[in-house]
Amino acid sequence: MLLLAWRNLWRNARRSLLTLASIACGVAAIMFGQSMIKTIQWQLIEKATGIITGHLRVQNKEVKELKFPEKNYGDLPKLEKILAGDPDIEAYEHRILLTGLVSGKNDSNGVLLCGVEPKRDPKVTTMSTYLAQGSWLKGDGKEIVMGDQLADALGAKLGESIVVLAQASDGSMGADNYKIVGLFHAGSQTFDKAIAFVPLAAFQETLAMEGRANDLVIKLRDPERLEEARSRLSAALAGEPLKVLTWREVDEEITGVQAYQNAILKIVLGIVFLIVALGILNTVFMSLFERVREFGILKAMGARPSFVLRLVLVESCMLGGLGGGLGVLTGVGLIAYYRQEGLPLPIGEAMSQFLPFDTILHLRFDWPTHQTAIAAVVVTSLLAALPPALRAAKLKPVDCLRHR
Repeated sequence: MLLLAWRNLWRNARRSLLTLASIACGVAAIMFGQSMIKTIQWQLIEKATGIITGHLRVQNKEVKELKFPEKNYGDLPKLEKILAGDPDIEAYEHRILLTGLVSGKNDSNGVLLCGVEPKRDPKVTTMSTYLAQGSWLKGDGKEIVMGDQLADALGAKLGESIVVLAQASDGSMGADNYKIVGLFHAGSQTFDKAIAFVPLAAFQETLAMEGRANDLVIKLRDPERLEEARSRLSAALAGEPLKVLTWREVDEEITGVQAYQNAILKIVLGIVFLIVALGILNTVFMSLFERVREFGILKAMGARPSFVLRLVLVESCMLGGLGGGLGVLTGVGLIAYYRQEGLPLPIGEAMSQFLPFDTILHLRFDWPTHQTAIAAVVVTSLLAALPPALRAAKLKPVDCLRHR
C-alpha cells in the first residue's frame, strides 16, 4: 500500500509539489513566528528578573503595592540563615525601595530610590553592567549611582554631591547629601531618568531604618523551578509575617504581554492550519475525480472499501509528512541563521519606556511549541483527507466504470 500510495502521489507531480511547498512554507513560517515571539518573551522575562524584579521576592504580609512596598521587615540574620540552606537559591539581597526626591544645582526630580547591598547586588541583578562612568557602589558611606539622563536633568556631574530626600520610618523627612560615584546608561527612559541606587546601610541611616528592609529579592539557579522554590521557601517562613512572591505576581504587565502574544500566535497557527487543510483537501479531491475509474476497477477486483479509505489517507499523510519535514528543515535553518546573526527589530525602541531591551534578537528554539505545530500539521493532513477518503470508499464499481 505504501508503494502504491507513493506512486499515486507523483502521478501529478506539479500539483503535489505545489501542495508540498504550501505545507512547508506554512510550517516554516509558524516555527519562525513561534521562535520570534518566544525569544521576545524570554528576553522580556530575563531583563525584568535580571535587572530589578528578581525571580522571587519576600515582603511584609501587609504590603499591598508590590512594586513599592510600604511596609518593612526586620530580623535580617534569621532570614539569611533560612535562605542559606535553600539549594535553589543562587544569590539574594535585602533592599529598600522607596520613592523620593533628589535635588541638584539645576533642578529636583522624583525618583525611585533603591537601597541595595553593594557586594551582593551584582550577583542578583545586572544593573552594574550598564555602568557608563565611574564605579558601582562600594558601600563606603553615602554614595549614589544614577542614570546619565537623570544627572543631566539635575545639572549634576560625577564626583559632585546631591541631596536625597525621602520619608523616614518615623514619619519625618529623611535628608542627606550623597556623592555621585557612578552613572549608568541602560537605554530605558524609566531607568535612565527615574531610578537611583544607594548603599542599603547608608539609606537605612537616612531613613532611621537600621536593621530593617522592605524587599528581599532572590535569584534562582534554575528559573524553571520557580514554583517549587516558592513553595519550599513559603513553608520555611511559615509563622513569619512575610509572604513569598514570584516575578509573575510582581510584574503582571509581563504576564499580560505574554498572554496577548500567545493569543496572536494561536490565531496565526489556526490560519496556517486552515491553509494547509484546504491545500490537501483540494489535492485529494482532484486526485479522486481523476481516479474514479481506477477505484472502480480496484473494487471490481475485490478491494474492500476500507482498503480504498486507507489508501487515500496514506497518500494524504505522505503529503503532510513530506511537507512538514521540508518545513521543519527550512524553519530550523532560518532560526539557526538568525540565532547566529541576529534579527534587527525596532522592538528595543518600543520597549525603551519600559525596560532596557536589545534591538537585535538572537532567536531561540522552543521545541515544545514547535513539536505541537508539527504534530498539528500531520493531524490536519489526516483530517483534511477524511471527507474525500470516505467518499472514495463509498463509490460503487458500476458507477465508477461508467465515469468519463
